[in-house]
Amino acid sequence: MFKFTDLQYIPVNLASGVINVPICSKTVWEQLCTCKSADIACGMLVNDIPQNLPDKLVLVQSYKESLLKAKEELQLEVPSYPMKAEKDEIKYSIYTYADKMVRDYSGLSIYEVDNISILEYWLLLRDAFIYKLAQTKDGREYLNNAYRLTQTDADEDIDL
Repeated sequence: MFKFTDLQYIPVNLASGVINVPICSKTVWEQLCTCKSADIACGMLVNDIPQNLPDKLVLVQSYKESLLKAKEELQLEVPSYPMKAEKDEIKYSIYTYADKMVRDYSGLSIYEVDNISILEYWLLLRDAFIYKLAQTKDGREYLNNAYRLTQTDADEDIDL
């Protein structure tokens, strides 16, 4: 089980041994998710990585999987549930809205947001999203529905 306050490194088990990889920034995470070269990706993660390390791709994949597992265990997912699309839905995507929400919520500049650890980013994004939706009745309804869909235990106070 991951503890947010103790998490500074992700231990990655390789055939050549365990490498403790520091938690990356939001910017590095985004680059890792789009990078096609294991050499470049490893260079982003570990400064002193041996050039002849045979399992660089395994290192990158294990690191990404471990970070996503930490995100899940620390419950840093943004609440969501499927909704019917609106007819008046806009046809453009807003790529930086999540960063703006984190900026507005945290007081960091938009440029500072890129440099915080990815776990801090996911935490702030989740909290900013919940805070913003909790301000309206429709938003609270959305959050309650999203919460309801995550529950797996039966309600004990229901009379049949």
